[in-house]
Amino acid sequence: MFRPFLLTVILLLNTGYVFAQSTFQKGYIVKSAGDTLACYIQYQDWSDSPAEIRIKRDLTQKEEIISAVSYKAFYIAKENQLYKSYTLNLLYVSEDVYATKPDTYFQQTLFLQQLWSDQKISLYYARSDKDGRIRFFIEEGPSFYELINYSFYRQKEGQNYRVAVQEYKQQLEQLTADVANFSMTSPIYASRYLINYLQAYHDRKYTAEPVKFRLKDEKSTFYVGLNAGLERLNISDLSQGKNQASVGVSARVNFPRNHQQMYAKIAFHRASKIVVLQEETRRPVDSNLKTIEILAGQYLGGGKIQPFYNVGLVIFSNKIATTGILTPGVGVSFKKRLELEVSHFSRLFFKMGQEEAPFLIPPRISLNYYIKLNGPNKLF
Repeated sequence: MFRPFLLTVILLLNTGYVFAQSTFQKGYIVKSAGDTLACYIQYQDWSDSPAEIRIKRDLTQKEEIISAVSYKAFYIAKENQLYKSYTLNLLYVSEDVYATKPDTYFQQTLFLQQLWSDQKISLYYARSDKDGRIRFFIEEGPSFYELINYSFYRQKEGQNYRVAVQEYKQQLEQLTADVANFSMTSPIYASRYLINYLQAYHDRKYTAEPVKFRLKDEKSTFYVGLNAGLERLNISDLSQGKNQASVGVSARVNFPRNHQQMYAKIAFHRASKIVVLQEETRRPVDSNLKTIEILAGQYLGGGKIQPFYNVGLVIFSNKIATTGILTPGVGVSFKKRLELEVSHFSRLFFKMGQEEAPFLIPPRISLNYYIKLNGPNKLF
């Protein structure tokens, strides 16, 4: 009974692997000597600044790995993203209690993403995989320095308290001191606010000149969806496994920037004419299976066709019982708008009213169509 659905799940996961391997996009790399080479770069939606990347000089050739030590920069055309190589001395701050300010440093050479640039200043984003802390750097002519912002624990009179070090506020004041009466409030230590601060400074100093580069201020994308398919799950009798029509609605939010492949979703589905046995008479009666899903998921790859997976809380309800389980789903999406999804094919960590409930359970297979609420809706 489960074999066709198990094969479908395996096929989708294998498809996800294939597409994850084929996310090469046009761009160029800059060698240490300054030479520029057009190539295809594997875009991986980096949240940590990469120390190395994979490239292909031609899509038919084998992958090559290039490092930030040996190359100066790379650019991905479709994403309009420029990364430059820098060797960084980074302060390591643990959760320990310090007697004085932390003073342990480690060194890494990483590709940093450029967020904003004008005639004088460039702003970069960095995040080391060694400590996971987000940092921002300023390049001003020959000078390159970190905007200092961190916190640590100290102990005073037997009690621990957190000390915030926000030197970046004074650094920005010094940076913008050449413009008279520029008195904008110090920004929050986040890319959006730092970009807005530097943009205001630029507009005040260079009234009619545009900036060289400004990263697009991407926001979360919201969708509503209509879902139709076949439900095979009968929570009162897992062995039944009959196909019943299922319809539903859903709402989804796709996150921006370095988390653009991730999403959260809430959905409601209803399947009718599912036969259950009355508890008192044991007579078979028709019942409606109602399903509420609260899920988090991720897309794989970067093309128009993307496999995805999700996991979350699913609550099943009919006349007989209500059961909540943590359950996975997988599928394939076209432009994040049209999806084929296999849902709740496993009960994972929770039992389902039956003592001997198997690990794999009858799934729902649905076709989902989403309408974008805050953007263009062209599908083809």
